[in-house]
Amino acid sequence: MSHLSTAPSQLLRVALPISIGTLVQFFVVLTDNYFLSSVSEAAINGAGNAGLVYLTASMLAIGSASGFQIIIARRLGEQQPEAARSTFRTSVLIHLALGLALAGLMHLLNATGVFGGLFKSAEVRAVFEPFLGIRSWGFPVFTLLLAFNAYFMGRAKTWPLLIVSGTTAVLNMVLDAVFVGGFGDWVETQGALGAARASLISEVMGLVAAVLVLRKAAPEFTWKGALLPVAAIRAWWKLAYPLMGQLGLTIGTWTGFFFLVEHVGGMELKVSHLARNMFMLAFVVAQGMGQTTRTYVSGLIGEGRQSELRGVLQTIIGFNLLGILLLTHGFVAYPHRIAALFFEGDPVGAEAFVKTLLVIFSAVLLYGVTSILLASIQGAGATRAAFRIELFAVLLYVLVTWAMTVWRPQPVWVIWRVEWAYFSTIGLGSWWTLRRRTWMNPTTI
Repeated sequence: MSHLSTAPSQLLRVALPISIGTLVQFFVVLTDNYFLSSVSEAAINGAGNAGLVYLTASMLAIGSASGFQIIIARRLGEQQPEAARSTFRTSVLIHLALGLALAGLMHLLNATGVFGGLFKSAEVRAVFEPFLGIRSWGFPVFTLLLAFNAYFMGRAKTWPLLIVSGTTAVLNMVLDAVFVGGFGDWVETQGALGAARASLISEVMGLVAAVLVLRKAAPEFTWKGALLPVAAIRAWWKLAYPLMGQLGLTIGTWTGFFFLVEHVGGMELKVSHLARNMFMLAFVVAQGMGQTTRTYVSGLIGEGRQSELRGVLQTIIGFNLLGILLLTHGFVAYPHRIAALFFEGDPVGAEAFVKTLLVIFSAVLLYGVTSILLASIQGAGATRAAFRIELFAVLLYVLVTWAMTVWRPQPVWVIWRVEWAYFSTIGLGSWWTLRRRTWMNPTTI
């Protein structure tokens, strides 16, 4: 691998395919919500909560993949391409096993009513349980897809992600339209479960696309070759388990947030699910910039170019904030138009959603800075420090959320102010860690 170029244009070349791929996924979620909101409030709430449970469990695989991405970038920075390929081969096997384990666990928990018992509304539970049952079959596919994405991102060649995410998203949107609402006499209406089946089929085809594009993206790669030795797997685990714990804790806590909001009311839960999807517009940009940060921090440290890190991080934060402002300006410029898409004939819900968007706008700006600071720590291999920061922020998040939903229930837009406390804590913890500069020292990974 050639030396990493830190030119702003090259940073964008790495980040944009990831961000565009995430943007495509945003439109998938938006399409899901559009069709589900036309079915019923219970449909969008039950499917939304099931999707969050699926995402929470997937964080184990996402954390694992981030660990592999960091190692691949480090090995390529150290001019060890075969070690990077061995890392990818090993990641595929580990992720297949992890996906099968997650599928079995989710089916067991769902069948025994562990999740369903958390609902106040029987109508929402009636959608949640079968929806999660279908989605859980996607774990082996999704975890494998994450292993491929980690290899592409670790190599700082991210254009294959556009093909993979594009295939998944376009097929998902088409199948949503066909399955949820039906298609004449050919396909009967399947409601919320149609959205679950659409997502499962789309993930399968996304994995097929990843396998096919691998030959073009990495012609030197062959499946025949060495796997990581046991010592290297232990080093990966030491790096990955804090990421798995951190991401699982983050999204798990966020999932708990929605279960708590459900006890406040159905309208509040619907507003929150739609607000979550609007928040994804910020995630679109931050995902690309965050993954780029991990790759560049790990790669530059591997090349011994720590002196360039400050300038690279400042550039990435600037791009991140600019992109977030571009995609979320509607939260303050025309929030009523956005609300009208989902709350036709419901002025109370629409007004609550508008007020929530205004709260989210300030939260995503905080996110634009803090996400890069935290990704810098992770990219350097200091994943345990990142986990400690996350743990403290989550504890505060849980306490404030409980106070505003159970102890003294508040309007939904007030409840969403918990994001201010969360991101401020992440930012302060990350700043304190980064200013010590020990994170810039090469770690053994």
